[in-house]
Amino acid sequence: MATYGRNNFELNSSIAIRDVYRLFLVFSGDEQLFELAPKPDDPLRLMRDAHFADEITHLLVGTAVANRIHLEHMSRLRADPAEHQHQPIILKCGTLHPDILNSDQEIPLTFDQACNKIIHAIHIVPDCSNPAENPLSSEVKLRGHLGKAAWSAYLNIPQYVRASILNFRDHT
Repeated sequence: MATYGRNNFELNSSIAIRDVYRLFLVFSGDEQLFELAPKPDDPLRLMRDAHFADEITHLLVGTAVANRIHLEHMSRLRADPAEHQHQPIILKCGTLHPDILNSDQEIPLTFDQACNKIIHAIHIVPDCSNPAENPLSSEVKLRGHLGKAAWSAYLNIPQYVRASILNFRDHT
């Protein structure tokens, strides 16, 4: 097996994929949890409400860091057209508003941008209005600053998970 690490280390892809899997389970199971525990005072709902936002944030940040490191490690191979096994990740993962105060421009959020925006976000908010009353939709809103520009992005969780799996496909 080829070594893809740089600077004396190689990322453990099985741990990264496990966290991507956990992110997908939290996302995909949220609606089911509301069906199993429709009352706000149900112990299952209380447990979910106590841990949901923190778990989503933790898994997003952890997977974004792993994805970004792996993207960097694989960049040379993926830029080489002769390396058919190692293709760039081209899935779009949502939408980006690069300067919400001065423009209503909306552009597709690429996978590498998604990782960077997750890591640098000041706010990570599940897009479900009141999370105690509604299950997670397919999106999470990210907000932050780049220099003087305030940006916002809507991250599509299923697309981000797909892109993450493709990012590590060379190791799975």
